[in-house]
Amino acid sequence: MIKGISHISLSSKNLKKVIDFYIKFLGFKVAHKFINKNNQLYGVFIYCGNRTFIEFFKSREKFDIKKSKFRHLCFEVKNFSKFLKKIKKKFKNVQVNRGKTDNVLQFFIKDFEGNFIEFHYHDNKSKFKKFLK
Repeated sequence: MIKGISHISLSSKNLKKVIDFYIKFLGFKVAHKFINKNNQLYGVFIYCGNRTFIEFFKSREKFDIKKSKFRHLCFEVKNFSKFLKKIKKKFKNVQVNRGKTDNVLQFFIKDFEGNFIEFHYHDNKSKFKKFLK
């Protein structure tokens, strides 16, 4: 039986920037580093909390987000206003809104490679609140 989503795997041209953004800025933890026989880092497995991970592998190919079926990555936050203040220090023009039909409090940014990242919070107006007890 399936418990839930384990991880998403993405390509990156720059694993140092991945670590700077996802580990140092967002505060996630490195669960595993993929290191080849020449002792070179070629991937990283990042723990996001609640049994979920993001996996990044180094890629030399230029990724065209317009040709991908990938839309965005979303993280649920605990303290929306505190986290928003942190994000606004690094990202300007962040606009907070609610989902049009689900009423989830949310905002989007782009990471250093242009991937859309959503952050959302389930308050009492969220249509998903009943599933998250």
